[in-house]
Amino acid sequence: MIYKDHLDFAALRQYASALKERATLAGAAGEVSATMLRDRILESGGRCEWCGRNLVGAEIELDHVVSLAQGGGNTPVNLVVACPDCNRRKSQKHPARFAVEIFSETGVRTDLVARVLAHYRVEASRQLPLFSAATDTGMRESEQDSDAEYPPQYRWED
Repeated sequence: MIYKDHLDFAALRQYASALKERATLAGAAGEVSATMLRDRILESGGRCEWCGRNLVGAEIELDHVVSLAQGGGNTPVNLVVACPDCNRRKSQKHPARFAVEIFSETGVRTDLVARVLAHYRVEASRQLPLFSAATDTGMRESEQDSDAEYPPQYRWED
């Protein structure tokens, strides 16, 4: 489905039906209507709720925050708008694990990521690349030791 301000109700009904079928197969409770899906999609403001990517005019998917396989319900509060990349990468991962992964990679703490981390009482920090240039670390030049070699020269000895 493509994100637009005016969503096709027939496509929304079809999506809701597909979600209901998946939920039934997983034994998950809950059901969403086309109207609920439309409202949920528009609440996202056209952004992936995991990574913050702009999705206006792009392909979107609805992701169960707690996957159906892990006991999540097929309800509007358990659905978020996601870019296809985030939806596939998250798959059946625990939402806190994926929130930490997204924040670590992007440094972006979307409202969803913040809510998931707070709900599960997890603190995430951003993992900096090991072999990045000094300017990529987020350090200002005044904070860097101008006499130190960067990147450090590693010497392996037996």
